[in-house]
Amino acid sequence: MTGPAGGPAGPARVRVRMYNVGFGDCFLLTFEYPNALPDGRAVRHVLIDFGSTSAPLRGPTATDIAAQLKTDSGGGAIDAVVVTHRHRDHLSSFGTAAIASTLMADGYPKLVVRSWTERPDAATDATADPAAARGAGLATALQTATDFAGTLAQALADPSRRSLAGELRTLAEHQLPNAAAVDQLAAWAAGNGEYLHYGQPSRLADLLPGVTVHVLGPPTVEQHPAVAGQASDDPDEFWMIYRGLVDGLPVGPGAAPALGAAPAQAPIGPPGPIRWLTDRMQRQSLNSLLRIVRTLDTVLNNTSVILLFEVPTAGGPPRRLLFGGDAQIENWEYALTFAPDRQAVLELLRGVDLYKVGHHGSRNATPRTLFSLWNEAATRDRAMVALMSTKKGVFPGTTGSNTEVPRETLVTALGQRMKPLSSTMDLQPGISHVEVAAPAFGDAEFTEVSN
Repeated sequence: MTGPAGGPAGPARVRVRMYNVGFGDCFLLTFEYPNALPDGRAVRHVLIDFGSTSAPLRGPTATDIAAQLKTDSGGGAIDAVVVTHRHRDHLSSFGTAAIASTLMADGYPKLVVRSWTERPDAATDATADPAAARGAGLATALQTATDFAGTLAQALADPSRRSLAGELRTLAEHQLPNAAAVDQLAAWAAGNGEYLHYGQPSRLADLLPGVTVHVLGPPTVEQHPAVAGQASDDPDEFWMIYRGLVDGLPVGPGAAPALGAAPAQAPIGPPGPIRWLTDRMQRQSLNSLLRIVRTLDTVLNNTSVILLFEVPTAGGPPRRLLFGGDAQIENWEYALTFAPDRQAVLELLRGVDLYKVGHHGSRNATPRTLFSLWNEAATRDRAMVALMSTKKGVFPGTTGSNTEVPRETLVTALGQRMKPLSSTMDLQPGISHVEVAAPAFGDAEFTEVSN
């Protein structure tokens, strides 16, 4: 964790806007100060993620959201961009040149924040950053695995999300990087980037006078080997074995061939029992591939940056805002269970006022250990709000798997504890965002601001 930020008095008010991007994340944090800061402005803006894999129904376009962000940030004076992890639904919009130019005024952003696994030299640096060097295997594996997902997405012909092949293709496409977005972030980060891991100080504290920024994830592989999972055990062996399964998948009319093979028509196959057997073998291959792509999804989610912003108040406890991207249990459990300063972290988390619901409401991104901290005898009556950016039907899950996003049991529990739980799914057509705000004095709570 970081220590308290120095400098001028803290903000007088905090505002958070959650934009309706469909299945994705886009949040603008605005810190309003009582007096002008050294640059003459009395405000600071932090953009956390901007991407989507499925646009909202009858909702704004990404271009519309970019224009709204420019207005809401005072003409594009966005001080910092935080990209929690590399999934498309968190960074894709940065890859559109018109959106990128709309977003940022000249000279902004001042800082680009990403996970330690996204350092351009993370896979090869053996001296400059020991933590990155020790995680070189994970960084290499992530690239190999992403290449595998691209090959798989091209090979699958069936786009229907109701079929096993369709579900697999949707999930594989979700892993693909947006090269233009990565390039844009790299350009913004030139001389102004940082790549964070658990406990590392963040330069966000320098940009946000009076605000303390705690980096609660992701851990490095050295800190918590489980965060890598199978992805870094043996990247060549692990992923290349499953590339062999892709060779055996059929390719439909007009679909891209697998691994450079010649185009083929949808297979008819032999008649009778032999056709039945080959169909069963194909389904087993699809199930194996689905398991491995879900593993990749989990590993990428577990590279999410977890930030807790702590804003001092006059005459009351600090306001605490928790943003964890899509972090899942292997990322969270280091802060919650194994970190040397675990008790201090738990005490911080007990006092969270605003929670950005993890992974669009999936069941494994809001750990029970975390949620239970907000239901202890001393905390269950504290006012809390939650923001959930999501869309039904993108990942409906399979029968009996309890893997749909959002998970209804989690949404129900959050709705009972958080007042309000605001979701982009509940927005009326034409409404671009949800906004909550709280003054930095006394025990005043976050409340929703009417659009």
